[in-house]
Amino acid sequence: MSFKPKKLTVAVMVALGTISVAQAQTATTEKTVITGSNIKRIDAETVAPVDIITREQIERTGLPTIAEVLRNVPANTGGSFNEQFSNSFAPGASGISLRGLGQKTTLVLINGRRTSGYGFAQNIQDTFVDLNSIPSSAVERVEILKDGASAIYGSDAIAGVVNIILRRDYRGAEVAVEGGFYDSKREYRASITGGFGDLAKDKFNVFGVFDYFKRNELLLSDTNFGRSRDKRGEQGGQNFQSITGGIFRNAVPTANGSFTAGNTARAIAACPNVITAANAVDLGLLTSTSGLNAAGNTFCLRDINNEVSALPGTERFGFLGRGTFDFMPNLQGFTEVGLSRVDTSQTFTYPFFNTTALRPTPAGLSPFTFNVAFAPGVAGNPLGVNALYTGPFYDIGRRTSDIRSDTGRLLAGLKYTFGGWDGDSAVSWSRNEVESIGHNRLSKAGVVSVFGVTAAVQPPIPLTTSSAYNLNTQNNSAAVIGQLAIDVPRKSTSELRFIDTKLSTEFGSLPGGPIGVALGGEFRNEKLSDRPADVAITGGVLGQGIVAVDGKRDNTALFTEFALPITRQLEAQAAVRYDHYSDFGNAITPKFGLKFKAAPSLLIRANWGRGFRAPTLPEISPSVATFFTQINDPVTGLNGIQISGVFAGNPNLKPEKSISSTIGIVWEPSADFNVGLNLYEIDYRNQVVGDCCQAAVNAGGPNVVRDPSTGQIVTVFSGYTNTGSTITRGADIDSKYSISTGFGRWTGRVNATYVDTFKIDGVEFAGTNGDGTRTIPRVKGVVSLDWDQGPIAVTGRMNYTHHYWQQLLGPAFFTVRDPRLQNGTYPERVRRHMTYDLFGRYRITKNLSVSASVVNLTNKQPPYDPGYSSTLLFDFSQYDVRDRQFRIGVKYAL
Repeated sequence: MSFKPKKLTVAVMVALGTISVAQAQTATTEKTVITGSNIKRIDAETVAPVDIITREQIERTGLPTIAEVLRNVPANTGGSFNEQFSNSFAPGASGISLRGLGQKTTLVLINGRRTSGYGFAQNIQDTFVDLNSIPSSAVERVEILKDGASAIYGSDAIAGVVNIILRRDYRGAEVAVEGGFYDSKREYRASITGGFGDLAKDKFNVFGVFDYFKRNELLLSDTNFGRSRDKRGEQGGQNFQSITGGIFRNAVPTANGSFTAGNTARAIAACPNVITAANAVDLGLLTSTSGLNAAGNTFCLRDINNEVSALPGTERFGFLGRGTFDFMPNLQGFTEVGLSRVDTSQTFTYPFFNTTALRPTPAGLSPFTFNVAFAPGVAGNPLGVNALYTGPFYDIGRRTSDIRSDTGRLLAGLKYTFGGWDGDSAVSWSRNEVESIGHNRLSKAGVVSVFGVTAAVQPPIPLTTSSAYNLNTQNNSAAVIGQLAIDVPRKSTSELRFIDTKLSTEFGSLPGGPIGVALGGEFRNEKLSDRPADVAITGGVLGQGIVAVDGKRDNTALFTEFALPITRQLEAQAAVRYDHYSDFGNAITPKFGLKFKAAPSLLIRANWGRGFRAPTLPEISPSVATFFTQINDPVTGLNGIQISGVFAGNPNLKPEKSISSTIGIVWEPSADFNVGLNLYEIDYRNQVVGDCCQAAVNAGGPNVVRDPSTGQIVTVFSGYTNTGSTITRGADIDSKYSISTGFGRWTGRVNATYVDTFKIDGVEFAGTNGDGTRTIPRVKGVVSLDWDQGPIAVTGRMNYTHHYWQQLLGPAFFTVRDPRLQNGTYPERVRRHMTYDLFGRYRITKNLSVSASVVNLTNKQPPYDPGYSSTLLFDFSQYDVRDRQFRIGVKYAL
């Protein structure tokens, strides 16, 4: 007996992106579990709003990885990071941040279950699942629940859930290859899929998917946007090129603090762009440095865009293996093996002198600006006086990082039926091990040795009478360079183990039908160990902070859920979950929802629920993060003081809490047209924040440590506290219209998110970049048009991000410069951004198809925004810096 979904069922699912037309036509009576519920059911109309991106839709985006596909989801409004953020605490990884609330508030599942997070925490404290570790060829679909779901899934599901469903049953063989190019760079992708066994006949199926992806490193200078750091062509743009390409100045400043002479010889040897003080203003260079225009000065102009990765090089290997076995009609076993290796290589600027180091004081480690004053006659000193050098060590080479992330996941489980109950039980182990090796960092011991500085001598200015390294030449020996350079490793391991059981059944009845119920329990053990190198911990690396974490905990949970068909038109969902954590204690999270069929073509749904997020292990376990920052000291009156800040884990933290609510409507006036509107609000409280450092200095107290001999601040200690709050409201719209003509079938879709308010601690940030950690454009959307005619499939897409107010940087940043510069007006808004993509596929035979795509068809550059990133000069969390991208592919299936 076949089952055909009711007209509105299909309409709701199509309107919300939860099912394709082909899926709707082939629906069966098999009970399934939809993201947002634990109850197995035939009717796929759930109370909560769920979007589904099918395998077909993923392919038709023309994007090579699942991380890039999810980046364009309109509800991913801000606060998500990807590998463009090369100067990150979690390099090489990509996450997702629904509703702009941060990656740690979006729960990422694989086949409805958790997996280990990335070993390095983003922004020191945020743990998340790395989307780059998921092989794209293994993905069957992605289900996105845009509602709080802690009552169903527990911690982290405050903003929503991204459930990545992998392929589960495959017979035959398939080979696919793809190549892409842009900005003179190349990328390659290949996959092999094979499986055998018919569950219906053979009672088993075994298959495997191998996925390979490789991309060349892209420097900023390779792109049109980053070809130069001279941004005077932008509204309010400045010339961000550096004049610290290699200069000497008097160690004892003159009355006006000017440079007394330039280093022409050094500049010619290492930097062809020699400028004089006379034309510095004409080049648009900032004149805030005291005495920049002093007569006789020369400078080495340096554009660092050829030293910085816009997109790191990467090579990824992924494997998914799955076996399914029908032991008897009511008992099925399954096992999954997931393996991935992600290698990332990225480039940053040359090691720099002067730089920041740590020194011991009676009050602890104190940061200082480390430099060496060269006496007259010392090799490399052209001034004839005690001189300081400011600039890079060119002959050491650029600072690079190699990051290797290995992820393993094992899962075994049973699906069974007994006494009217449907059961699903599993045990799983997953682990991510990531190691980053920073090359060509400056060794403090090497600098002290090479430049003849005794360890006992401390700043402000240690003098030297001899030096084995000549700063005024490029011909230093390899032995001397080797003493200065050091490789610094950092290694972390994230591990998750769990066992769970879910049971669902129907019992009793209400006027609308039988009552559905689900019961379940789960036990999890989490571990995170982030281990910096010993030399970094002791301050032996110049200009480098550290992160160290060593934490673990257990979580036990019980949960239940009811589907209550009050009438044939009205259904309610009620769920509650109890979680016990071994570190902070307990959390109880309820949820209640309603679904009302007001008319055959009209559906109304509403949801309310509480949510929670357990403090991450970096926040609550024994951990420490040391970094450098500048503050103004109200006690001494000194401004711009370099200090070290220290975040330490706080074992007394409580869970973050939220209240989320949604109300939505779906209308289907005809079989070919439907539209859904969903309003949401999330009240997110008790957020874990680190209060460092200016606020702590202003408040004073024991956390501000001063040197007893000088009275100056050495370090500001800051623990994490539950003090933050965010309230956000907005709307999602999803619509679809299809029409069949003599020229094929046309399908248009519109998906958009509007953010009405986004208040952090009472301050409105919607439509601005003013928070500094995330940009919240009011509107993000995707408009697509599919055309299918026989063997031909074509998709055109427009990706839209609305303009936002430049709140992060005030007018002074843009207007304090030479009045002769053009475009000196204050850019009040960062412009809107629209890109267009085109995909085409042709099936040559039943088994063979070819495809081609162009991403960013009009070669649109990201909008200029120096506030979000002073290095990249655009918001890397919102935009892709690559120029027009071309890809072609071939797929053959048996």
